[in-house]
Amino acid sequence: MQVASAGLSSMPSPALPFPVSVAFSGMSPAFRSALGRTLRFQRGAEVYAEGNLADHLYKVVAGAIRTCRILPDGRRMIAHFALQGDLFGLDGVQHHRFFAEAVTDTVVIAFPRKEITEWVSREPGAAHSWNTYTLEKLTAAQDRFIMLGRRTAAERVAAFLLDLADRGQRPDESIDLPMSRYDIADYLGLTSETVSRLLSNLRKNRIIAEQGSHRFRILNREALEERADEESI
Repeated sequence: MQVASAGLSSMPSPALPFPVSVAFSGMSPAFRSALGRTLRFQRGAEVYAEGNLADHLYKVVAGAIRTCRILPDGRRMIAHFALQGDLFGLDGVQHHRFFAEAVTDTVVIAFPRKEITEWVSREPGAAHSWNTYTLEKLTAAQDRFIMLGRRTAAERVAAFLLDLADRGQRPDESIDLPMSRYDIADYLGLTSETVSRLLSNLRKNRIIAEQGSHRFRILNREALEERADEESI
């Protein structure tokens, strides 16, 4: 795998589960260890570039990743945030259509696509889970198109917070936001000023509470869900 980024080191991966949410009982720890490699990236380092050969799939072990593209007019578009436990790297068939960067100091496991394909072809349960996973990602992409095309700025921010809360699944409804306001804005198609103003409005209305510079807690989920569906800016 070719990675052109500063601040990266690699070492053999520990025996971690295969990065699809299914129990692969036939995959031995030794096979998993040989299949994946642990890579460490400093904040802002590039994991892969747009146009690079898409020959690996990645799982976030710690930290966060953003996949991006620079538009012809110079604006940045963020397509996806991969958080702990998430997969990324499925942004092209032969070559990556986006570039991926570490949002914070991040640890990922890189899995060769070729070996994943060979394993899935041998294991019917793995093939079923992989198909389910890819369909889920397609559904998520379609939901994102609807969000960007039909929702107001307030609805986008509320929906973004709910998505992070659901992905984190913490009983206290706390949300980690490792990304900056600029990142959130480029993901939601807004300005950073708008994102900051809408977050402040949610705090003033005691719908969320700030717990440090990169963490919020949902105080009123019902109200946040209502804003995600109905409120206009």
